[in-house]
Amino acid sequence: MLRYRHVLVAFDASPEATLALAHAVAMAQVYRAKVTLVAVVPPPPMLAWQAPGGMRGLHDAEQQELEKALRAAADTVPDDLSVTTRLLDGDPARELLGVARDGDFDVIVMGSRGRGRMTAALLGSVSNRVMHDADVPVIVIHRPSDGPDLAA
Repeated sequence: MLRYRHVLVAFDASPEATLALAHAVAMAQVYRAKVTLVAVVPPPPMLAWQAPGGMRGLHDAEQQELEKALRAAADTVPDDLSVTTRLLDGDPARELLGVARDGDFDVIVMGSRGRGRMTAALLGSVSNRVMHDADVPVIVIHRPSDGPDLAA
């Protein structure tokens, strides 16, 4: 029988990641599973040296912001669930896949920014790479579209 004991949630503080966390929490409650929230600070963009404080300053600011968001997200997980957090540095897809491989996870839950096919094909998306390279099932949560209300 299918049973999730440990759920890995990719978290980047986006609305999609917050929605993915809500889905992961619902799953964890059904299966009494542990939840691990992982956030990854990506390398600074090529022109980051032009930013105030340079690349290091930009990286440190992003790390502090993500750490704060990660703690706030963990605080939303109900007290009856076990939750841990990890803040890592590097390529987000590579780091998430590494954590998934090294840990005892049954499923990965992550949000999708919903970029168009061309953008995803040119840039490669984190969710796409994780979905194709992970050794466990990956659930990608899409935010409901804010399209026109057809019932109006």
